Amino acid sequence: MFRSMLLVISLFLSISGYVQAQAISGDFQKNCIQEQLQEHKDIKKKSLTEEDFKPYCGCLAEYVSKNASSKQVNELVMNPKSKPEWLKSIEQRVMKSCLAADSKMST
Repeated sequence: MFRSMLLVISLFLSISGYVQAQAISGDFQKNCIQEQLQEHKDIKKKSLTEEDFKPYCGCLAEYVSKNASSKQVNELVMNPKSKPEWLKSIEQRVMKSCLAADSKMST
């Protein structure tokens, strides 16, 4: 009985983690793309589009969903436009590797 209860709880936790990761991924990426477009709007050489930032924002969202605590993920799910200090710290850590992962991006 205890084993089956533990299995059900484990399954629920893994599914809820997956759902949270999906939620953070979609909303987080949309906000990231809009933020990047805003930050790079003054670049005169090229007109940038949402497609230009999808790889970077996808990489960032994946890293956050895998490395943030459940509480932190919940915070972003509840308020996708929030920019808490812990998120800024994670973004700084992963920025170079996400830019390097997309060969079209450069700083």
